[in-house]
Amino acid sequence: MRTWSAGIRLLAEETGIFTETAGGVTVAAALTLAREGRFRTDDEVVLCITGNGLKTTDAVAPALAAAPLIAPRLAEVRALVQAADQ
Repeated sequence: MRTWSAGIRLLAEETGIFTETAGGVTVAAALTLAREGRFRTDDEVVLCITGNGLKTTDAVAPALAAAPLIAPRLAEVRALVQAADQ
């Protein structure tokens, strides 16, 4: 069985959706059910993912790079964006 964190990662990597832990559980449970053959090949499965991952960033913190700290100055924001483009 996949863990909720693997469900969060899979959803983010495959769809671009960053969900919170409950969404990760939903994805993991659906994958487990599929692996167990609980769905037919012609079934349409819809997962309702409503929670934003920004609500529980602490849950995925080990997988994220540390956020940069800058002063609230436009020049620092510009420099940060330019550095990210390189």
